[in-house]
Amino acid sequence: MTPGDMFSTARPATSTLPSPRKLAFYGLLGAMAVVEAVEWPIAVAAGAATEVITREQAARQRAEHQRIERDHAERDQGRQVATERTEPGGPAQPAMA
Repeated sequence: MTPGDMFSTARPATSTLPSPRKLAFYGLLGAMAVVEAVEWPIAVAAGAATEVITREQAARQRAEHQRIERDHAERDQGRQVATERTEPGGPAQPAMA
């Protein structure tokens, strides 16, 4: 087994872990619940709400990115079609609306 094999095997396992920032937040929330600075149901609700909001924001960002990429692809395709219609050496074709 090579070190590369170990890293390629470990990568899928670590991709399911939350980011270090999230781990710190959840750890702090848990510590606050343990020392009773916050009641445990409130800590659980805050953690769950944070996760839901984070996932919703990520989904919206992905959707916006996909929309922008699709718009760019359509615009580039439109430019390519317009260029093909006006190439020199051939009869000019009227642009269709």
